[in-house]
Amino acid sequence: MKEKQNTNIDDIKDRLNDFILVLKSNKLIKTNQDIVDLGIVAKSNLSKAINGDSKYLTKSLIKKITSHFSESKYSFEDIWYGKDSNYQETTLNKSDKSSIKNKPHDEQMEILFRKIESLEGQIKNGKDEVSEKVNDVIDLIELYLSPIAAKFGVEVDPEIKKKLLDHIN
Repeated sequence: MKEKQNTNIDDIKDRLNDFILVLKSNKLIKTNQDIVDLGIVAKSNLSKAINGDSKYLTKSLIKKITSHFSESKYSFEDIWYGKDSNYQETTLNKSDKSSIKNKPHDEQMEILFRKIESLEGQIKNGKDEVSEKVNDVIDLIELYLSPIAAKFGVEVDPEIKKKLLDHIN
């Protein structure tokens, strides 16, 4: 039987590492050690496979890992042959990721720039959400401490007090 295209060991290694990143981002594993703990592969063998050692990066290993994490939408064929599939990408979109190495430098930089901009936006949104929550907590602390503050003659901002009372009710 004729072997399918794209079984270059470096490509397989890259796809295995992408698969492991997807498992981590989907919180199916936290570290590579979680795969080892399943009894699928020894730690040193997994490390060698991840680094592209063809003696350890085998069809058998890929089949064991993908069958154990079938909910990830990756199949053996996706990793071994590079077949297109509908698994969820977590960083670059599929077309950008699979062809970034084959694009001219300017196009590669544009892809990376767009991704960085997207991540910066996500970080800013996260900071804004955290800042909002911190301000809410500070306001609640001020409200709950207002009886103690009143005892010592310190006034609580009436607008904050009203806003918090409305929020609680």
